[in-house]
Amino acid sequence: MPSKRPRILSALLVLVVVGGLSYWWVNAIPNEDPLWFVTSFDAEADWVVVYWDGNTHIFLPGDPEYKEIMTGFSQAISRRTGYEQGVGLSTDSLERCREGQRIVEFHYNEPVRVHTRHLFPEAQCYWVPLSGTHANWRRVFSGFEDQARIGALNISEEHFAALLDTTQSAVIGEGR
Repeated sequence: MPSKRPRILSALLVLVVVGGLSYWWVNAIPNEDPLWFVTSFDAEADWVVVYWDGNTHIFLPGDPEYKEIMTGFSQAISRRTGYEQGVGLSTDSLERCREGQRIVEFHYNEPVRVHTRHLFPEAQCYWVPLSGTHANWRRVFSGFEDQARIGALNISEEHFAALLDTTQSAVIGEGR
């Protein structure tokens, strides 16, 4: 009499594969991102703008401060802790951050993607408020030019603090 064991193992293997593919598909299709599970982020911004207490600082590739800020952002966005679907950065809030608060902006000539299972599509700009309400929640917004989309990624406290410290050091170091 033939053994039933191989059939049960084969059926279990098929169920695991189908379940895994279904889970991948459910996350990949709505986001149009087949690599949604990749956590690294290594895109280099074409320029970084820091608004710090009413002053504007621009950092370009090749500047030592640029490298430090980009490394902090890449590590922070790679270690996100959540997603808030209904949160947005209005143009008024963005202007308030630029005029008297603290915010760091990452600008790309071509859209880049942060791989995530959340609805966070490609963008040319990423904004990280470093003071105010949005900073309390450690939010990262994305969009095009001066138009942020609805939805924000949250980054860990540790990586937010590191990005804040790095940005502050860059601003202070540039002022010397």
